[in-house]
Amino acid sequence: MTGKMISVKIGTAERRKTMKRLPRELKTIDVAIPLYLKGDNKGILVIHGFTGSPHEMRYLAHRLHEAGFSVSVPRLPGHGTCGEDFLNVKARDWIRRAMDSYFDLKGSHDKVGIVGLSMGGLIATIIAAQFEVDSLVLAAPAFHVSDKRIKFVPLMRFFRKKIARDPSRIPNVQENLENIRKEYWMWDWVAPGHQFLKIRKMAFKSLKYLKCPTFVIASRKDTTVPIDGVLKVFNEIPTSQKEILTLNESAHVVVNDVEKELVANRIIEWFSKTL
Repeated sequence: MTGKMISVKIGTAERRKTMKRLPRELKTIDVAIPLYLKGDNKGILVIHGFTGSPHEMRYLAHRLHEAGFSVSVPRLPGHGTCGEDFLNVKARDWIRRAMDSYFDLKGSHDKVGIVGLSMGGLIATIIAAQFEVDSLVLAAPAFHVSDKRIKFVPLMRFFRKKIARDPSRIPNVQENLENIRKEYWMWDWVAPGHQFLKIRKMAFKSLKYLKCPTFVIASRKDTTVPIDGVLKVFNEIPTSQKEILTLNESAHVVVNDVEKELVANRIIEWFSKTL
């Protein structure tokens, strides 16, 4: 598949408008700093999910590095900084950042695989369909979501940018994640949700072009991405070399939950035989 390059040009007026919206003291939260771990000549790109950050991928990244791989965990724009920053980004910004990270790995490694969590799985699918990715892991890929309100986002975005989340749906976190919780997880993000829908649409169109070995992970206790939806997508992947792991206890962030050791072991095993 020969895909169209994604334009990321921003005009001067739009750049000034964006700059005025952001707080002057803006910086990346420490747990969200991008991660690069140098290993052998096989590289792994690890892409986090919507409202996530590199922090949720660190356990897997270090396990992959311990197994000998070079690992890159970029921070998708608007994530890991503040809510105002999150409201300014577009789908093309997320895809462009992930693509650039893939290009960098491809330029210095013989083989490159990708792991994508949730929305990161959608972005990974888009990249793998367009370029010669050697191996792919889709962890709880968000092709289907449980929240039925998502269908109203294209209209709601004209009236609300974000909605305060019900307190029962706000996770309790360790102290080092409190800034992430305050800036991102206390809200349902309507405007960025519309950008997520654009990525999902592109990912659905990309599925039929997947040619690389593909490993899919889903959990029965995932209340964000239903396992039935993941199984449906798995059956639609046309590549001849594919496998699926179904978990019983993990929530949505399957790479960093109660079965993270099993997940890491299986991902390492997958890349060891496909890269």
